[in-house]
Amino acid sequence: MLSEVQLESCHDDNHLHQQQLPLSSSAESVIPRVVSRARAATMKRPRRNVVKRTIDSLPLTEEEAGDDTEMLLGFSMKQRRSGHHNRDQYRAPKMALVLFLLVCSIGGYRGFTEYWSNRAAVSSSRNNGAKKDSSREVLDLEHRETLLSMQPSETESLGQINNIEDTPNLLYNENIDVPWQLSGLANVFQEPYDPEKNKLYLWTIPRCGSTSIRRIASHCMGLTMASEAGKGDSLGDSLQLIEGNGIKYVNVDMSNPEGIARAKNLGVGAWKKVDMVSSSYLYDGAGIFDPNHKGYMIAMFRHPIERAVSLFYNLKSNKAYAEQMVTLSTVEQYSRSSLVENNWMTRFLSNSLSGELTPEHEAIAKEVLRTKCIIGLLQEKAESMRRLEILFDVKAEKSQRRYDCQEKLWYWDWPGKNRHEQVREGSDAWNRLYEQNSFDIRLYEYARELFKAQGKLFQTSITEE
Repeated sequence: MLSEVQLESCHDDNHLHQQQLPLSSSAESVIPRVVSRARAATMKRPRRNVVKRTIDSLPLTEEEAGDDTEMLLGFSMKQRRSGHHNRDQYRAPKMALVLFLLVCSIGGYRGFTEYWSNRAAVSSSRNNGAKKDSSREVLDLEHRETLLSMQPSETESLGQINNIEDTPNLLYNENIDVPWQLSGLANVFQEPYDPEKNKLYLWTIPRCGSTSIRRIASHCMGLTMASEAGKGDSLGDSLQLIEGNGIKYVNVDMSNPEGIARAKNLGVGAWKKVDMVSSSYLYDGAGIFDPNHKGYMIAMFRHPIERAVSLFYNLKSNKAYAEQMVTLSTVEQYSRSSLVENNWMTRFLSNSLSGELTPEHEAIAKEVLRTKCIIGLLQEKAESMRRLEILFDVKAEKSQRRYDCQEKLWYWDWPGKNRHEQVREGSDAWNRLYEQNSFDIRLYEYARELFKAQGKLFQTSITEE
């Protein structure tokens, strides 16, 4: 493209040539048109279409860029300042921002409405719960009779209360049934204790106060026992009542499966002279009862780690275990030895004395406690004894000697008493014992809840005393 100066010089040259050279008529007509076109080309016209360079056309290096420092991603900074750049590139981010704000506003509105609805529901449930609790107390006081006089039809008419005693244990969303071997034991919430048909069945758990209960029942209250007391007299083909050392007992040995089988064959479960049966072997002992003469199971419970520590000190003072305990001077050493127990209660309640325990064994153990057992807690000595007295008093003697004897054996001179330090929670010994008794610890917490629930069975007795 020629500049205006060059075109003017060309025009002057052409003028000189026109003066010097003769031109043909055709040439004379062409030259003015060329000049006019050249002059028109030099005039500034508005640019109709601005074609912006793409990113691919940008200079890759500073040398290629040269002096074009005003370029930014395909358009000049001058155009950016003047607002003539392509505005479409900001359209997508703006739409995304609009959608984001829309979603947030919808979510916030839903959260707000849910919050207020839940708050209203909670306040409503609290009010209803208070009304239900007050009505439930009235129901318990007016319609709950004592455990001794309550009839099955009356308990059914009360209807089910949505508490732990009415909630079956589940495994994979299915109810767990109590094993058939325990069918000879009464359901403590549905079948009231009848001394003419039932016999108290004390399931003895080591180091939980079971020995004290057995001593109080036999020495203080004068009840006839079928327990290990008849170990030295378990002979003959018939049952015999033996009196000696201030107690009455039957000539059977309930401390081992063989002795329990003999007692079953002799009909201990149906013999009217027997008031209480005691054994650690839950399933074998339950086998001596039948549907017409059911056992009424009671048991004392203690925190499994406290029980394990107490058992360690008891074994150290037991001459029968002197050789095995000679190398075990601390609880931690005992917790790592082969003598330490592994979930004793869960195994005996689920009848799985060996092998690995599973959630099914735990569910079975809990269901047995829920339906078949009157719970006593060593931690709640006074309340536990008050409840057991209601059962024992039916046949127990009532005298001052009995109460003095009972207080002595239960509160300050119990059998097997030993003083020792407790294991600190979080220590190596405590953690090791926890691993060995994890099933039993959960079972113990469940038993504590049952203990609270079973208080309803004895509420009327408080008002009568």
